[in-house]
Amino acid sequence: MATSPESGTMLSRLAYVPKADGPHVRLGLLWFVGAVVACGIGPIAVAFLFASLATVSALQTSRGWMRRGREVDWLVATIGSAAVVLAAQLGTALAGLALLGMVASSLIAAKIAPTRSDEVFARAGRTLRSGAVAAVAAAAVVILARTDMGALVVLLVLVSAYEVGDYLVGTGSNLPIEGPVAGIAAVLVLTFTESVFQLGPFEEQAAWVFGGMVAVGAPLGAVVGSAIAPGAEAAGPALRRLDAWLVTAPAWCWMLWGYLN
Repeated sequence: MATSPESGTMLSRLAYVPKADGPHVRLGLLWFVGAVVACGIGPIAVAFLFASLATVSALQTSRGWMRRGREVDWLVATIGSAAVVLAAQLGTALAGLALLGMVASSLIAAKIAPTRSDEVFARAGRTLRSGAVAAVAAAAVVILARTDMGALVVLLVLVSAYEVGDYLVGTGSNLPIEGPVAGIAAVLVLTFTESVFQLGPFEEQAAWVFGGMVAVGAPLGAVVGSAIAPGAEAAGPALRRLDAWLVTAPAWCWMLWGYLN
């Protein structure tokens, strides 16, 4: 009998504490350098980088659910994720259409699955849960790149600062709140610097508004990442690399449109 992914307390289900095992520091540094290079090349490079990350995240999350004995149409999740993010490079409306196509494809795939034991909406929902959330966040990053690359670079630095603080203090901690608190502190320090030098398109007051959104959204993204996977420990490396963007990137995208206009 498969272990229920909903078993255990809500805290153990959602709270994630970074682990010291594995080359996390080297991979994190490599990711940051790759993201900076992509920003330097342009929006197309950003689109391919984040589309690749969202696609791997969808695949790893789908496999996590399948290992728990839950049905997921992993091919729809992975292809749909890539389509949504790459479509964002061509336009926001096209990304929305790709997302609607992903929803329709999930329902159709669940309906026609020959060995389906779950309800159609349950299976389709799990497929979307595996791929759509990360795809929307990655698509928001691409839209940010098309709107103002300077703003995206500022967001990349703030998110990376949060991840460094969270990892350095939170690794192996007995309290899951220690890492996020350290990450928030790092974001606020850099936000102060940003407000003084007015980096990117942001004036002093706007810098604090957007920096505050990262301070709130990055730790919430880790919780969302745990929620869309079978559990905090079951979230794959690609999803963990993307989780700090899950809430922050769409929020920044929406607020930046209003700010620049």
